[in-house]
Amino acid sequence: MAPRYTLVSLILALSTNLQDFVYAQATNETVPIAAPFLSRPDIDSIALNITRHNDSLISPGYIFMAPYQVAQAGPYLFDNSGNLVWTGFSISGPASSHDFRVCEWNGSDHLCMYQGNQALGYARGHGIIMDNQFQIVKSVQTGGGLPPADQHDFNTVNNGNQALMTIFHPLQYDLTAYNISNGQGYIMEGAFQEVDTMTSKVLFEWRSLDHVDPSESFVLPNTTDVSGDGLTKDTPWDYFHINAVDKSIDGDYLISSRHTETLYKINSTDGSIIWQLGGKNSDFKQDFNFSYQHDVRFLSENSTTTIISFFDNAYNGFNGSALFSEGKVVAINNSTMNATLLQAFPNPAPFGPNDTSGGLVSASQGNLQMLPNGNAFLGWGSNAFISESTADGTPVLSAYFATTGALHYRAYKFNFTSYPTDVPALYTYAQNDSAPTVYYASWNGATEVASWAYYGGSSATDMKKLGTSPKNGFETVATQAGYQNFTMVEAVASNGTGLANSSVISTFVPGAQLSAKCNSMQCPMTGKHFSDSTVILNQPQRLTKGQDLSALSRSYKTRRPPYPVPLPRPRSRSGARWSEFPS
Repeated sequence: MAPRYTLVSLILALSTNLQDFVYAQATNETVPIAAPFLSRPDIDSIALNITRHNDSLISPGYIFMAPYQVAQAGPYLFDNSGNLVWTGFSISGPASSHDFRVCEWNGSDHLCMYQGNQALGYARGHGIIMDNQFQIVKSVQTGGGLPPADQHDFNTVNNGNQALMTIFHPLQYDLTAYNISNGQGYIMEGAFQEVDTMTSKVLFEWRSLDHVDPSESFVLPNTTDVSGDGLTKDTPWDYFHINAVDKSIDGDYLISSRHTETLYKINSTDGSIIWQLGGKNSDFKQDFNFSYQHDVRFLSENSTTTIISFFDNAYNGFNGSALFSEGKVVAINNSTMNATLLQAFPNPAPFGPNDTSGGLVSASQGNLQMLPNGNAFLGWGSNAFISESTADGTPVLSAYFATTGALHYRAYKFNFTSYPTDVPALYTYAQNDSAPTVYYASWNGATEVASWAYYGGSSATDMKKLGTSPKNGFETVATQAGYQNFTMVEAVASNGTGLANSSVISTFVPGAQLSAKCNSMQCPMTGKHFSDSTVILNQPQRLTKGQDLSALSRSYKTRRPPYPVPLPRPRSRSGARWSEFPS
């Protein structure tokens, strides 16, 4: 297969675009926090900033992600305009959360995510299943005497009756052939299990060392940030790095190994390798390259052809095979043993139509989700970006939640209906006891609210309906005539049905000295966390149909996206192997 870039074009592009990068301390500009919600001051949500938005071509649904290295890490839901719908920061607690998405379990749609304690390049934890009230209904664990589940996949299959879970398993190993000869070394084996989601009983188990020799790895000990040096049980050589597992309708498995740069189809009866795509011993002729990939999935399969998708990182922070990362859809002909690229989904302009930076390279993480309408939705992993394209690759949605410092493992889009057990939150304000009353209403996680009804009165037992207004983003702000000593809101569905009431609260009225510094909407904040300019800067973009997005450009949007690591050094095809050019 021919390299995607010639040596000359690679060197020219790299000499033009390569830039030194120094990790910057996260700030409210690099990892912006949404403007504070007065009804929920405890929430410090990320700000999802929309830079491209084609309303007629975007697929419906909510955006699912679990960012980390942010003010409040955990699972989040956003709508297509970047408005917060739900934050699960309180559910996550101190553990890391990854791979937040809709899953089927017990006959209906639920929410799944991985939760665990983070290590370097992997984690130890379990899978969590939540219902549509955001209540945890099941915890799923691995077994068989192996370590707890790893973060890279918690994938429910067979109508949710089983789950596929990855495991990083350190073992004693003779690494003399890899210059570790002073004593016994340690290797990290990649494994996966299929477990019963009700009982966590192990139904199938596969271990890489039984089938893939360490010599197939492109990542040697002590050569990358997550390779491990192989010297201790805490730093084993991660020769395989399993990062995805899926199951076909016929029951066979598909896994991804980042460090062997290979996709493997696994026999579900005996664990043998049916075929392998990529790497040092590919079974196929390919018309495309890929490396350090993530998130491989079966899309369809028959007796002759298998269609798969995956996220091609093309780079791991040290070596690479292309300038930019992209999602790929590939057809595999099981008769002719040809693998053909059907469609690639790059991110050619991450900051919107006016951005000329050229794309994104994600040194780690990332995913490609093919949506029911044929669109492709991508999470860009080590870059805090998401994007959506039509089936032919036309970009229709771009957004980011940080310019550096923050990450997310995967991002998805799903339709989902949720009914929180909590009630709406409310804050009301009046500049004085003869001023109008301003209502700030929100309901974390409620997807069915179409409008708010506002109530007020002189006492908690004497409440009258004052008016209504459509729901507007996470927190709706509305002013009602006249001072209301006590207030309440009712969340109303699109058919006019009342969903839930907030608690009755008393309106905040500042004292005379503070009131002189306030305006009709609120009082100024004393904390350094926000200033007037910061609040404006970090609000998610509010879009209207037909709006000219070029007007939404921010000062730091015009820069080339800062990468977490330098761009890849070029590699050439040498026989059947990639070889790195001398640096």
